[in-house]
Amino acid sequence: MSGKEEILKTLEPLFIKADKEGLWFHSAYQDMWFTPNELREQQANGRYLWGAVNWELRSPQVKIDELNRCKANIDKQIADILQKI
Repeated sequence: MSGKEEILKTLEPLFIKADKEGLWFHSAYQDMWFTPNELREQQANGRYLWGAVNWELRSPQVKIDELNRCKANIDKQIADILQKI
């Protein structure tokens, strides 16, 4: 079995769980998020062929919440600047 095949084999339980529970793949390395289909497509093209230890399944809501916090912070900064004009 090739290295790629071995990696994909170890990831298969994660893909099954992600598909079943609506979870996404997250890698702390560069804070990357992929839907299961996106990661499958990337891996079919030889990218992100990392073992299961490099991936965590997370709800996409975690990323949405993070982005909403960032947006609220930016909105506050804009409001502060506009108030000074």
